[in-house]
Amino acid sequence: MPSGARILVDSLKREGVKVVFGIPGLWNMPFYDELFYDIQNGEIRHVLMRHEQAAAHAADGYARASGVPGVCTATSGPGATNLVTGFITAYWDSSPIIGITGQVVRSVIGKMAFQESDNPGIFKDVTKYVVQIKDIHEIPQWVKNAFYIATTGRPGPVLIDIPRDVQVEKVENIEWPEKPSVRGYKPFKTVIDPVKIKKAAEMLLNAEKPIILVGTGVVWSGATPEVLKLAELLGSPIISTLPGKSAIPHDHPLYVGPMGYYGRVEASMAALESDVMLVVGARFSDRTVTSYDELVETRKKFIMVNVDPTDAERTIKVDVAMPGDAKIILRELIDAVAKLGSTKDHTAWQKRVKELKEYYAQFYYYDEPNKMKPWKVLKTIRNAIPRDAIVTTGVGQHQMWSEVFWEVLEPRTFISSTGMGTMGFGLPAAMGAKLARPDKVVVDLDGDGSFMMTGNNLATAVDEHIPVISVIFDNRTLGLVRQVQDLFQSKRIVGVDYGPSPDFVKYAEAFGALGFNATSYEELEKSIKTAIKEDMPAVIRVPIDKEELALPTLPPGGRLKQVIVRDPRKGA
Repeated sequence: MPSGARILVDSLKREGVKVVFGIPGLWNMPFYDELFYDIQNGEIRHVLMRHEQAAAHAADGYARASGVPGVCTATSGPGATNLVTGFITAYWDSSPIIGITGQVVRSVIGKMAFQESDNPGIFKDVTKYVVQIKDIHEIPQWVKNAFYIATTGRPGPVLIDIPRDVQVEKVENIEWPEKPSVRGYKPFKTVIDPVKIKKAAEMLLNAEKPIILVGTGVVWSGATPEVLKLAELLGSPIISTLPGKSAIPHDHPLYVGPMGYYGRVEASMAALESDVMLVVGARFSDRTVTSYDELVETRKKFIMVNVDPTDAERTIKVDVAMPGDAKIILRELIDAVAKLGSTKDHTAWQKRVKELKEYYAQFYYYDEPNKMKPWKVLKTIRNAIPRDAIVTTGVGQHQMWSEVFWEVLEPRTFISSTGMGTMGFGLPAAMGAKLARPDKVVVDLDGDGSFMMTGNNLATAVDEHIPVISVIFDNRTLGLVRQVQDLFQSKRIVGVDYGPSPDFVKYAEAFGALGFNATSYEELEKSIKTAIKEDMPAVIRVPIDKEELALPTLPPGGRLKQVIVRDPRKGA
């Protein structure tokens, strides 16, 4: 007779699970006991992470790189609570991960048992759904439900909490469900409204200055070809949110860049000057649109295509809201635009956007003697790795430099914690991405502060032979916090500067990884090529001046027009 744990493993296999990231403990040990056989016969790979937060980030990276849910597991108590940071990160960035947590036995739930944690209560606000299974017969149905919930509508994380005694209980007969069944869960289904499609097409065709804003929904729907085709039909520039960077090849002539708080100024200014904005797979986050009044003061019209119908109701009045799958709706919109006929000549509008790009370029690209400049570091890395290489980031100044300067050349190749801004995301996310796409070069762009939050998982990368490359922008400080203190807190620098520890080369070598100290662009290029050739985990330290700022930026609470493009400490 199969145990609950055996049924759980088989249920995961039925959903196509190949990799599980996690750490065993008392309350999920029966699950591991059954997983043993599937690991032995090569059906499932288990990756022993060094911290549960990293297990969730790795599952997240796996999901974003592959397009299918990543799976992580932890025991109850501190194991489960360590997952929370990874789950809220995935939740805010609409990434589908499945968590399996062990739980104390049913008879002591609510009695403060050893390592008991109220996982349904803890996770309810950081997941799309959380379920505690108390009946062995419900395991197959809820595993199927979990994958369904995680991947339909706006993607997101789901947690399955299973008491230990349910895992060890045995049953003679088990029914395997053919389809999900979740009472009350009704993901929005795409319904084509011909009237709205025609109205949107007419608005775009009549626009003098149309613009398309893309977000991560374009990635999840696979709508990149449709966005490009529509933009080319209209002659419309394309801008993106920060997570939307991964949706459009940056070498496409109509792509301008990411707009927002730390985005490219020309993208933000083009957004403000436009008269019709088509928003696809994005929401008006306060990191993208810092002042809603500023965006609407030019009386522009808005069209929104988003799988979550509530996004059209949250912030700005949308003239035409078309909830549903971006790929399906854009195909209809493309047909409508083509049938209605020629668009207005947007040569002047494209020329204006080009002028904005050329003007602001003078503030981005400049050298200083004897200093490694972030823009040039990123350009060197870009030139040294394949076009389809996957890049993850940690969080800090290096993430902002990556937002402005990193060139994404293939969809789904830029992975970053954008909605939550979670330090420590970069390395484990890179590991997950590499296991999802072992044929790709995977590079983690990280900062010294961010890397050290989960850097111990370098041990896992070595043990499991996950050859990711971490490039650390090392300025010995929490740079983004320091920057705000420096510019806007009267230079009261407190609690951000590090000492000389650690030596990142020795740190990497201590784990058995390659370590490089790249003090020139030539050394950086050589280090990357060596790491790729050796096919093993590597850490490349790049020294960055502590005074280097992440620009452009805005003052706290500032409007997009208040952008700071040059170092205010150095005068005009």
